[in-house]
Amino acid sequence: MKLKKKVKMMIVMSIAVNLLSGCDFGETKIEHERLVKALDEGDMKAVMSASDDGYAYVKERSIYGIFEEKEDGTHSKTIYQTTEGIYNTIEKKLFGETTEEIATNIKNEKEKADISNYKEEEIYHTNIMYEGGEVKTVKTAFDVSAVKLIMDRLQGIKDLKPSEDTKGFDEPNIVSYSLTESQFQQVLNDKLKLEYDEFIGSSIGLHFNAIKDSKKGSMGLLEISIAVSVKKENVLKQQQIFVSFNDKKSNNKIKEDYLNYQRHFNYVGD
Repeated sequence: MKLKKKVKMMIVMSIAVNLLSGCDFGETKIEHERLVKALDEGDMKAVMSASDDGYAYVKERSIYGIFEEKEDGTHSKTIYQTTEGIYNTIEKKLFGETTEEIATNIKNEKEKADISNYKEEEIYHTNIMYEGGEVKTVKTAFDVSAVKLIMDRLQGIKDLKPSEDTKGFDEPNIVSYSLTESQFQQVLNDKLKLEYDEFIGSSIGLHFNAIKDSKKGSMGLLEISIAVSVKKENVLKQQQIFVSFNDKKSNNKIKEDYLNYQRHFNYVGD
């Protein structure tokens, strides 16, 4: 009897260790297919958990870094583009605002603590309209090409095979994809338009609020994350994009925000 109890105890302990260590044992598949299909088809009402009348909040944070090795150190230029607004899934149109900031630096390995070369400035803040893959602003002097709003232009993503689509104990509900160069060209680069000689790598991550639909409600997409690394001659280019969404309960309260953004955009003074 004592031996049987000891064996049972060892089994229980083994299960606990496997769960806590995040091993494959006990991992659960994330049922992402419905929302990935919606992404592929541009069904933004499903993707963005839009309100019944079709409104959804979105925020995009884009970080684009350029790094070049020169005699005096690594020269870098980083463009930070922060965009937020309300998307109308019926009209397929967004009104919102965007801010661009640029940071430059020269980093020398011999003088790591020296930050005298670091400079950061806000380039502009302006209201925008997004429709049909194009971003417009009434201030035509502003270059808004860094605004991607890529969430409704991910055609081809349903054909990708996830590199990870399960979650272990206490892990986030993230489905990830590692892209080949041809997949990167097909799914992403026709929108990002990065020029390069050497493809280093690219990935897409989808963060969900649950592993599956349930009686309590449908699972929703919290964030899309995109990472790209390429080289052009001796210049390294790195792009990161984070697109985050609200839940439906929050989206039910934002129609007035859409109308306010629309009024600001249509006002000539911006």
